[in-house]
Amino acid sequence: MRTVIAFVICLLHAWTPAAAADVSAFQRGVLIQGQIQVGDYAKIVRFVRHPDNYERFARAVFLDSGGGDLRETIKIANLLEKSYAATHVPAGARCYSACFILWMGGVTRTVASGATLGVHRIRVQVDGDSVDPASEPFANISRRVETYMAGLGTPRTILDKMNATAPADMFVISQRWLAEQQLLVPLSYRMGFASEAQVHCGPEPYAAAVRDSTPLNEEQARSWTAHLKRWIGCADEIRARSQQTDSVRIAALLID
Repeated sequence: MRTVIAFVICLLHAWTPAAAADVSAFQRGVLIQGQIQVGDYAKIVRFVRHPDNYERFARAVFLDSGGGDLRETIKIANLLEKSYAATHVPAGARCYSACFILWMGGVTRTVASGATLGVHRIRVQVDGDSVDPASEPFANISRRVETYMAGLGTPRTILDKMNATAPADMFVISQRWLAEQQLLVPLSYRMGFASEAQVHCGPEPYAAAVRDSTPLNEEQARSWTAHLKRWIGCADEIRARSQQTDSVRIAALLID
């Protein structure tokens, strides 16, 4: 293998090259939007260093991207993970391919109604040439990517779907499919966080809803929604306390 290896995750369609990802203020948080390219990590760090922007970043990171450069994605995901970020895909947005790794970097992770998540098998390129998926170099790189994603808490079921989906296609992860696979809770929170939150906030609402398939009437639905919002608010306070406790390490990340 040559010394310099370019990891590229392809997009769903053969689009013309898109502009690099843009980072901007969005609602009460920060939005990372567009194709992830080399240099985007430094751009995000420069943006987040501003005190006002860091407060937004600490509250919520919104994602809308079709994917991009894998090495750059992992650098950004590491920042999200170490910063105890809350990651969201807002209504009407998509988070495909490499963007899914960013989303998994969050402590808490949500997908709004009308938004979509998607994964597919990576494509590895060396000096612009694709590496044979059947080759040992490809297998080694794929294992490293899997190991990183598993460390973020990506369930084996999703890794298998990713590997079984050709780079030219996309496996869209629907809420229904997650419920059927009993993956709603594991995918919504970092490993161990849901258990920690339940100590302070009570039982996690999603898990109870999945176990009980009895239809809710309108009043029950409103009550459950209100309970869910309270629980999420409580859990987010716990997440924010972790940020404050680790503020020195987070500051060091932004200086590097």
